[in-house]
Amino acid sequence: MGIAVTFKTISIIGGGPAGLMAAEILSLQGFNVSVYERKPSVGRKFLMAGRGGLNLTHSENPDLFIERYGSKAAVLRPVIDEFPPAALRAWCDGLGEKTFIGSSGRVFPQSLKASPLLRAWIARLEGQGVRFFLNHDWQGWEDGALIFKAPAGSARIKTDATLLALGGASWPRLGSDGSWVEILRRQGVDIAPLAPANCGFAADWSPGFSARYAGQPLKPVVASFGNEKSQGEIMITAKGLEGGAVYALSSALRDAISRDGFAELMLDLKPDLSREAIQERLNRPRGRLSLSNYLRKALNLSPVAVSLLMEKPENRRPENHTPQKLAQMVKQCPVRLNAPLPIERAISTSGGIAFDSLDRNYMLRAMPGVFAAGEMLDWEAPTGGYLLQASFATAVHAAKGIAAWLRQK
Repeated sequence: MGIAVTFKTISIIGGGPAGLMAAEILSLQGFNVSVYERKPSVGRKFLMAGRGGLNLTHSENPDLFIERYGSKAAVLRPVIDEFPPAALRAWCDGLGEKTFIGSSGRVFPQSLKASPLLRAWIARLEGQGVRFFLNHDWQGWEDGALIFKAPAGSARIKTDATLLALGGASWPRLGSDGSWVEILRRQGVDIAPLAPANCGFAADWSPGFSARYAGQPLKPVVASFGNEKSQGEIMITAKGLEGGAVYALSSALRDAISRDGFAELMLDLKPDLSREAIQERLNRPRGRLSLSNYLRKALNLSPVAVSLLMEKPENRRPENHTPQKLAQMVKQCPVRLNAPLPIERAISTSGGIAFDSLDRNYMLRAMPGVFAAGEMLDWEAPTGGYLLQASFATAVHAAKGIAAWLRQK
């Protein structure tokens, strides 16, 4: 791509994946790009994602991939088509980090780390002239200028265009706390309320169960809610449930709790055995074994799984301990969930700037010259590479929109 000769200045607020990707595209085209980050370093949440191997994207069929974005699939399809998973992998390769497809179809850098990729990325950006202003906490606008709290005091920045890439409100200690919501609402921007996504949920455990099993996993397990199912691991916490199998259903669970006050998650504690096979094993003589020991020996159920079955009071009644009823319990163990865990503990957030508030270039209709990208837009997705993919893709689209708007202007 050729470099355009221009002296237009662009301020990018937020040094996460969306902000850095936009900075790369715009600086390559010759724009004078500055990135403002409220923390002492950029990419902190990106590095946190790297602790799990840095799942960049997913290799599944494009039609199935886009369905992961639920009600926002149609809005995001053209944007992700513009910068699809193959483009993200090629970009990663270009930074010296080859990618591979795992057994689940998820895509990772071969190093399984975020830090080498981030170091190479920052070096590229600095080589392209991008300037970084760290410890700059954005406060909004005053007389058309961006206002920051900075180490030397208040800073006022005049700019030709601004990109907001401030993230959602999960993991606020890493920089994204949702404080931008009220700033934009005062400017007339329509914003859907932020809510936890890919999150755990609170359950009313008995004191004994919570004290004994908090921190222990249930695996393998199939969780289901409505018509949705998810297989994986669930972690018992002192206050409820977390883990991949729960996160995948979190959107539906959260909406049901908002509507009904609770949601009943159904767990299959022996997904590798049919109900008939379980019943056949339980038809064997129990002898003098306690029920707990019998279930552990006959079905290889973990102690936490057996105790979870007995959390429901009626399941403790001897008349419900026939092989047929026990098999039903194991295959359909309900857990009543009362609330999502706090947004601060969520992997990501739902809600954000409504797409109707943006034009086709992702510029705010209420604020000419101000664009937005990444998780602060009103979309959500499960884990599995979908979060980073959409963050990158919306940044690419917004960056192109900024360039087009400035040239037209």
